[in-house]
Amino acid sequence: MSPELRQKLKTALVGRESVDMGQFQFLNLERVRARTGEDWPRLREKVYETSTQFIERRLGPDDVMIRVQGGFLIIFRASDVEAAQDMVDAISGELNTFFLGEAGLEDVRTEADARDVPTSELLEIVARSQPHDHAGQSAISPDAGAGLPADLATPWASSSPPERDDDGKTRWVEAPKPERRDRPSLVPGQATAAGDVPPSWDDIVFKPVWDSRKSYVSHHICVARKIVDGFAYYGRETLSGAADRDQHRRLDRVVALAAQRGFQKARAAGHGSMIIVPVHYDSLSSVSRRMEYFKILQPIPEPARRFFLLRIDGVPDGAPMAQLQEVCRSMKHFGAYVLVHHRFGLAGLDRFESCGIGIFSADTPPRLNDAGAGDKDLMACVTWVSTVQQMSAETSLLEIENTALLEAAMSAGVRYFSGPGIAAAAEMPGPPRRLSLSAILAPPDSTGGRDETFEID
Repeated sequence: MSPELRQKLKTALVGRESVDMGQFQFLNLERVRARTGEDWPRLREKVYETSTQFIERRLGPDDVMIRVQGGFLIIFRASDVEAAQDMVDAISGELNTFFLGEAGLEDVRTEADARDVPTSELLEIVARSQPHDHAGQSAISPDAGAGLPADLATPWASSSPPERDDDGKTRWVEAPKPERRDRPSLVPGQATAAGDVPPSWDDIVFKPVWDSRKSYVSHHICVARKIVDGFAYYGRETLSGAADRDQHRRLDRVVALAAQRGFQKARAAGHGSMIIVPVHYDSLSSVSRRMEYFKILQPIPEPARRFFLLRIDGVPDGAPMAQLQEVCRSMKHFGAYVLVHHRFGLAGLDRFESCGIGIFSADTPPRLNDAGAGDKDLMACVTWVSTVQQMSAETSLLEIENTALLEAAMSAGVRYFSGPGIAAAAEMPGPPRRLSLSAILAPPDSTGGRDETFEID
C-alpha cells in the first residue's frame, strides 16, 4: 500500500468505531485464464484498470478504494449503508454489462456487497489482502493477518454474508392465480384437460400485438400456454399462483429460448418479427441472477437484438429506484427497448422515471371484458396514459376480448392491444401486417379467422 493511500485510509477511519465497506469480487477469472493462455496477463490488467475507472467515477473525494487480489474494497466516508449498497450495485451492473460485450472477458462477472463493519474488522480484512514482508507479517498491521498466504483471492470471503436472492430490498411477488373464465377461450381444436390447473404449461405461443395508431400488427409476445377445461391460461397464470421461485425462473429460461427459436423460424420463412420476451423481476434483481438470465440471451447476434423487446413482470412495490435503474440499464444491451408489465390502474409509476421504459402494459381486468368500462375506468385509463406519456412511453392493454372496450381504451389514448379480441395466438411469430380496426370489429368468418388484408413489409 502506497504512503498516500495509507494516509487516506487513516483519515477515513479516524475517530470511527465502524465504517461502511463496499466489496467487489471477480468471478470466473480462472476460467478466463485457462482459455486465454498467454493473453491472460493483458486481460487481467484490463479487468482491474477498467474496474478502477468505473469505481473512481462514483467515489467521493474522501472515499478510499483499495485494490486487492480478486477484487476491490471501498471504504465510504459517509455513513449510509443503503446508499453504499445502491452504489456498489450500480457499479457492479455497469461492469458486468461491459465484460459481457468485451472479447475475451465474456465470462467475467462481479459480485458486490456493502455493509457496516467494525473498524477493527476492516483493518484485519485490509491487512489480509496486502503483500507480506519476509517475516511473514502484513505491511499494514503488525498483528493482523500474519502467516496468511499472499495469494488469498477473496479476503472478505470468510466474513461476507450469504448472497440474498433479491439483495434483501424487495419482496417476492407471486404469480397471478388463474381466474375462472365465463366464456370459452378462442382456442379451436385444443384438448380439454380435466381437474385442477396443473403447475406447468402445454406449449409456448406468440400473441400478436396491434398498434392502433398505425393499424398494424407490430409485435408478438412469447408466452407459455395451458388449456384447462377448454379455457386458455397464459404466462405466469400457467403456474397456478405457485410461489416457487425456481418455477418462475425455469419459465423465464424456457420462454427466452423459445423466443429465439421463434425468431429463427420466422427468419427462415423470409420475414423478421419483433418479439416481446417477458421475464420476472426476481430473475433480475440480483447481479448473479441477472448474469444467469443474460447468458441465455448472449448468443443473440448484435444485429438481431433490435428485434427483441424485454418485458419485466412482477416488479414489487418496494423496489428501490436505483435498483430499477440498474436492472433496466443492464437489459438495454439485449433488446431494442425495455417494457414493464404491471397491474391495471397501478399508481406510483414515477419510480420508473429515468429507467428508459418504452411501453407500460397491463392485463385487462375480467370485469372490463365482461361489462365494459365505466366512467371511472375510463378516467383511470386517461390518467395512466397521461402519466406514461410524460415519461416518453406508450401504454398497452393485453387480454382484450371486448371490442367495445377496445374502442373506449383507444379513445383514452391507449396505443397497443393484444388478446383474443384482436388476433389469435400462433405457434410461431407471423410477419408484420396491416390490420384495420374495421377488420377487428367485423364478426369472425366461418373459418374462425378475420377478413384481413395482409401486407408484409
